[in-house]
Amino acid sequence: MSEFGNPHEMIPSTSPAASQAALGPPAGDEIAGLGAGEMWQIVKQRKLFIAIMFVVFYLMVMGATLVVYRFFPAYTAEGYFQLDPPSAEGMQIERALVNPDIIATELESEALKLTHLDVLSEVLRVPEIMQTEFYKWYDGDIPECLYDLQSYVRSAPIRDSNLIQVRLACKDAVEAQLLVNTIMTRFEQRYRGEATRYYRETKKSLGVSKEDLEDDLKTLQLTMSTFRATVDIPNLEGDSRLVTDHLARMAQSMSMMQANLAALQAQLTEVRRLGRSLPITPEMKMLVESDPVLRFWRQQVEVIGVEIASARSLLMGENHRHIKLLKQRARQFAELEVGKREELMNDLRERELNNLEQLVNSSRTALMSLQEDFQEQEAKRRDVDKHLQEYGNMQSEEERLEEALALLEQAFRAADHALADSARVRLKIVQLAQLPFRPSRPNLPVYLGGGFLLSILGSFGLAFLREFTDNAIRTPIDVARHGRLSVLGTVPNLDDDEADVDEIENAARIAPQSLVAESFRQICTNLLFSGPAESQRSILITSPSGEDGKTAVAINLAVSMARGNHRVLLIDCNFRRPGVRAVFSNTRAEGLSNILVGQSTLDDLVSNTDMPNLDVLSTGPMPPTPAELLGTRYMRELISEAVKKYDRVILDGPPVLLVSDALVLATQVDGVVVVTRAVNNSKGALKRTREQLAKVNARVLGGVLVKEGHIRQTDRATDRAVLQERTVSDAPHQVGHGRELRRTRKALWHG
Repeated sequence: MSEFGNPHEMIPSTSPAASQAALGPPAGDEIAGLGAGEMWQIVKQRKLFIAIMFVVFYLMVMGATLVVYRFFPAYTAEGYFQLDPPSAEGMQIERALVNPDIIATELESEALKLTHLDVLSEVLRVPEIMQTEFYKWYDGDIPECLYDLQSYVRSAPIRDSNLIQVRLACKDAVEAQLLVNTIMTRFEQRYRGEATRYYRETKKSLGVSKEDLEDDLKTLQLTMSTFRATVDIPNLEGDSRLVTDHLARMAQSMSMMQANLAALQAQLTEVRRLGRSLPITPEMKMLVESDPVLRFWRQQVEVIGVEIASARSLLMGENHRHIKLLKQRARQFAELEVGKREELMNDLRERELNNLEQLVNSSRTALMSLQEDFQEQEAKRRDVDKHLQEYGNMQSEEERLEEALALLEQAFRAADHALADSARVRLKIVQLAQLPFRPSRPNLPVYLGGGFLLSILGSFGLAFLREFTDNAIRTPIDVARHGRLSVLGTVPNLDDDEADVDEIENAARIAPQSLVAESFRQICTNLLFSGPAESQRSILITSPSGEDGKTAVAINLAVSMARGNHRVLLIDCNFRRPGVRAVFSNTRAEGLSNILVGQSTLDDLVSNTDMPNLDVLSTGPMPPTPAELLGTRYMRELISEAVKKYDRVILDGPPVLLVSDALVLATQVDGVVVVTRAVNNSKGALKRTREQLAKVNARVLGGVLVKEGHIRQTDRATDRAVLQERTVSDAPHQVGHGRELRRTRKALWHG
């Protein structure tokens, strides 16, 4: 086993691998939200708090239950009403109330009436009620007593039944029974009186309605008698059937005539369109050819033709004057024949057109006459139907009045019967309240069971509320969860250590076997085994803010590594508040700033310590702009030179959130270790520190948690004395440093 001891012997959960596996994704992952794993970690972290709060809450529940049982019990008395539906022998006008929806509405209405102030005021005037402690407690304040009683009484219909439940809870069981029974009996008497008054008013109203109906029926019957005397109703029914049949036949004839007229009109239109080009039928042609004049002209043509033939037989030529004369006459007679035939044909066409026009006119006249007859018959039928409908309406009205009168007579008899039988009331008491022997408050299953559940929820809720409202870093789980860091280890309290160590910076030097020194050896071991040695040659120790213990961690880590046969160089890079020189008193005043401005080299200013393998380099004089000086290439060259000469180079840097020096250094080393002080650092500060380092792409090796109250609190007067001493002793160096720094900045400016 190495000199550092077994790192898993004391705090096994603080190794980087264990922390990473137990606490979720690596530091670079985004936090999507509070998942089930993180909630389980919170529960495990605060399980003792949850258990204690559950016991406290449940003891409070049990105490409250006992107080209620002893001083504020409640006894509940309950009785039942029954609302019967309307009887079949009852009033017929209430038969619609048999509808279940209307019955449910009635039940709700009666349940509401039970808690009316006028009902409860009658109850408070009962002498027995006035003697109860419930009434006396109000000391004569009747309005307050009345309104409180109204709030205590519960009346509601029972589902799927015709029952109404009346409940009341008070401190005394006998008074609860008395109040409920008094309310029920008073309400039943009130309901009975209202029912009697209702039936009396109903009977009176029904009597008036009955007389009105009888008068209306007599008036209607008289009107019907007069109508029958004026109009023969039986003959009207026969006439209606005859007129209906005649109208049907007339409608059929009208349809046929309308179709014939349409055909004639179409034919007349066609004849008018053709005019003289109308075709001649064979009958018309025979009529034309039989005309005597036409036959005479045709005979003359034939006779002349015979004479021409005779002249030709006498050897007369075609040019003979006699033949020419005959031919001329023949042409004249032929022209007369053609003209006569054309004249006769035109006369026949004109006669055909006139005949069609006369036929269309006669058909139209006949149709109009038939339509007039149809309208007369239809008007007659309407008159008959009107009389029949009027008489039918009278008959229907007579039947309606007779039926309504019969219903009113039956309802009148039912109201009279109900008024005579006052015991016939639909709402009645089916069960009076019984004396309760067991209090209804507190309900032990509800109080204790519900209190058990509420205690669990309250303890868990309070634990989560404390987790969300407590912004301080307290445990390694907080470092891992909120900083997304692998926890390298935890530095315990000096008060818990048996070794005589006054200042934690000297723990590993003065008391190497102490618990604090062992914790630093474990941190060192976890750090060395978290990655290859080549990737951890130069390590920056920083923190979110000042006085977090980063200097103590840097010194003790350097001492622990030196004891493990590693050559270690501890460099104090915190120009604004150096702390390494106060621990190692033999350290030279000149240091890092002198090397960076070129006044000296590393070998010249490194100081040996009383620890083997451990050298120290102080900050040197305070430069005007530390961040610019640390960001030069000289710082990178210094770290490279130190890494070649030493196995480990540890830089004690400034806080990340206060100055930018730490971010500049983080980009020049192999890894960064973030030191967090319990309670002193907040979760938000740790998270911002991790985000700032991530922005500059720094490689964060892990985090170290320092317990509250374990950091050496240097007296402010001593700090001022040390600073004054450094200022006086380093004055010459400050002057030289200023010149060199100006030259260095000028060289950097010009490249």
